[in-house]
Amino acid sequence: MSCSVPAATTLAVMLAATSMGLAPATAQDAFPTRPIRIVMPLPPGTAPDVVTRVVAAHLSGRWGQQVFVENRPGAGGRIAAQVVASATPDGYTLLGGVTSIFTILPAQREQIPIDVNRDFVQIGMIGAGTPMYLAVSPKLGVASFAEFVALAKSRPKEIVIGTNGAGTLPHFAGLALAKMGNIPVTIVPYNQGGTQAAITDIMGGRVHATIEAVFGLRGSLQSGDLKLIGVMSREPDPDFPDVPVVAATVPGFSALGFVNLAAPAGTPQWIVRRLSEGLRDALETPNVKRRLEDLGMRATPMTPAETTAFIENEEKLWWPIVKENEQK
Repeated sequence: MSCSVPAATTLAVMLAATSMGLAPATAQDAFPTRPIRIVMPLPPGTAPDVVTRVVAAHLSGRWGQQVFVENRPGAGGRIAAQVVASATPDGYTLLGGVTSIFTILPAQREQIPIDVNRDFVQIGMIGAGTPMYLAVSPKLGVASFAEFVALAKSRPKEIVIGTNGAGTLPHFAGLALAKMGNIPVTIVPYNQGGTQAAITDIMGGRVHATIEAVFGLRGSLQSGDLKLIGVMSREPDPDFPDVPVVAATVPGFSALGFVNLAAPAGTPQWIVRRLSEGLRDALETPNVKRRLEDLGMRATPMTPAETTAFIENEEKLWWPIVKENEQK
């Protein structure tokens, strides 16, 4: 004897399951069904921009939907962060996060309309532990970071370090270096043009040094317009083993950059999980890993929870520095 279930009853069961968070698998399997936008807080061609585009290209192929990068630089990442924080939390607008957004902006939350720890959910890390470098004009006549410090102390405030815009990691790395090392240099952030504008002024003799990840310096290093004299990691960089560690002269100092992906708070967990799985797949793909390494970044897959914990630890490191410089 067979028994049929009325259509109305079947519909009621489906609706009840949906209201309990048990939506049919086919609804979740559909994501994404249209292009995904990743908003970057830096100009095109910067290291975080390029590595994010590498990941985006992989995800486009994986999902059969375009994943594209939109550059919204300025205000230490605040502009891009506000764009994404106010977007619909549906997984189709993401933030290409960089160190300044998640370690410097949180310390300024009383002054801005967003709180990155409240307004975003982490998807995962693209790359972490990318060291900043101090690079100088060969005309300065110094061969090491120790010699640079000695020169700066013999000419207080005359040596100028040009950095990326105010509020970025290179800018605050310069401020922290000057304070922790008692180095009397002048730090000038370039809010228009960033590091490349600073390098132009180095070539023109108006600025003496800059701070940046090695990717952003490669062209000038190859042309001989800059040379590396200090790496801001606790250990030597295997790619540049002859460059001295800044911490050997300024104990405890380091400045490491990272690039992550985040979504607006309220994004459904199953979408966050789908995005995180896609990101991990990209970072574990050999050609993507090689491409990131060529750009000076080590692929660093992390779960959303691991990414959140990593960022919280970085905040503890940089917040006191940010707060102190705000008061000046």
